[in-house]
Amino acid sequence: MTTSHLSPISISRALLIALPPVTASVMVLSIAGVSVSVWTMHAIAIALSLAIAVTGQRLRLGAVAVIALTVAAIAATLLFPLSGPRRWMVLGPVHLYMAPVVLPAFLAALSIALPARTALAFAAAIVIAALLAAQPDASQVLALVAGAAVVFAQDRARARTAALTVAVMALITAWAFTRPDPLLPVPWVEGVFALALGHSAIAGIVVIACAVAFIASLALASSRGPRWIGAVAAYYAVLFACSIAGLTPAPLIGFGAGPLLGFGLLVATAGSARAITER
Repeated sequence: MTTSHLSPISISRALLIALPPVTASVMVLSIAGVSVSVWTMHAIAIALSLAIAVTGQRLRLGAVAVIALTVAAIAATLLFPLSGPRRWMVLGPVHLYMAPVVLPAFLAALSIALPARTALAFAAAIVIAALLAAQPDASQVLALVAGAAVVFAQDRARARTAALTVAVMALITAWAFTRPDPLLPVPWVEGVFALALGHSAIAGIVVIACAVAFIASLALASSRGPRWIGAVAAYYAVLFACSIAGLTPAPLIGFGAGPLLGFGLLVATAGSARAITER
């Protein structure tokens, strides 16, 4: 088998891809007039994201380890006695939204593990979808299904199993959308596009252009190199679409540590990918 889809992504390339949405996030927070504490937390999240990317590439994270980490992290959110949706890992005063932290790296790890550990990849995707639906977090389940479908399309030898897996995940997604979500959208988190457009047409166009540039950069990178990037592009594109309806945070735009840390972990996972030799 070829190993082009296992190629690492450099820190500099990742920074260029993330630059447009992170720049848009600064614009959105400025328009919203958020407090100094929000600005501080946002800056810390950006710094931590970069640190995770650099450190993770040096540690050589394994695909199976990332898959196991994802299952454990999403399952842990269901253990905390919070009212409403259980999407957060409680770390003292901080509630960290876990799905956007681990799912991008999970999709990359899924692609890396698929050729050698097919059963694990299919089972893990279904388990993660079920855990997300139980939170409930319909947007993240839908984005996961989109990304997983792109990953599984790589394995033409097991097309029937892949199709069955995606079908099961689609049913789980439908169930997730039937469950009530009491969270109200926050203008500088879920409502970034409406906030920017409400401020001015120019601001809205810039924020939308930054989101489009982010997805387009990922799609271009996928066409020229690692195929797992296409799965991540599909995942982020679905989240942007859901954020327009105020259902979920817009990835890397607006306030939120989860998506920023998730991008750093994605780069760490992809950067430490090792070629799998033919058997």
